[in-house]
Amino acid sequence: MNARAFWLLVRNQGLGFVREPAAAVFNLAIPFFIILVQAFAFGNDAIRQDDLPGYTGADVLPVGAAVIFVMIIGVFGMGVGLSSMAESRTLSVFRLRPGGVGSILSAYGLVLVALIVGGLVLSTGVLALGWHIRAPARPLTLVPFTLVGCGLFLAVGAFVAAVSSSPRAAQGIASAIFFPLLFLSGAMFPLDDFPAALRYLAQALPGYHLNETFAYSWFRAQDAPWVSLGYIAGLGCVATWAALARFRRREDL
Repeated sequence: MNARAFWLLVRNQGLGFVREPAAAVFNLAIPFFIILVQAFAFGNDAIRQDDLPGYTGADVLPVGAAVIFVMIIGVFGMGVGLSSMAESRTLSVFRLRPGGVGSILSAYGLVLVALIVGGLVLSTGVLALGWHIRAPARPLTLVPFTLVGCGLFLAVGAFVAAVSSSPRAAQGIASAIFFPLLFLSGAMFPLDDFPAALRYLAQALPGYHLNETFAYSWFRAQDAPWVSLGYIAGLGCVATWAALARFRRREDL
């Protein structure tokens, strides 16, 4: 597939979100609404952490926004969207076209990454205008950290689609994965307030490590998250392999 044909495919996948308001609302509006509610409720409160002196609730919300957008669009966007493509036989059709299934998956993944970036830009822009949040401490790390995080959760979403018999089943499985990962990531609630057993469990989950990488980008008093980056990259490879292996065994594709 040549470059022009690929970008036309990307455009068509992007227009699919424009034509389907429910998908756009769920993937973009809901995370933005969560961040906005938190900003109005806690945006002017001082953070009670020794390593974040002078920070307010609004200053830490970009980290939560990054975690939520990456996870919700990765798990739900890829999981439900890819399952819909499988059910409508779109994936089967692309097996016979130039570029194969990889072309439509790459195009769809690129659209989802663009949605994630758009959601982050919108959220941080509103927080900057309304609450004058601090700039990120290490802005150059935001792009690679976002891409690594997207790679993991898009792969998780692909695995959800691979093991789902229908888009409705994919939505249920995605919910069962997303909400525990979000609530135990530290992006919504401080993990210091959790019981020790839950803190240990949280540190074994990918949401926690995604939160650690974005915290390093935004806050100065943070250690380099090399362990978290290795965890995310390694788990992303495992999830990608598992999704591909499961798709190869499906007889309906």
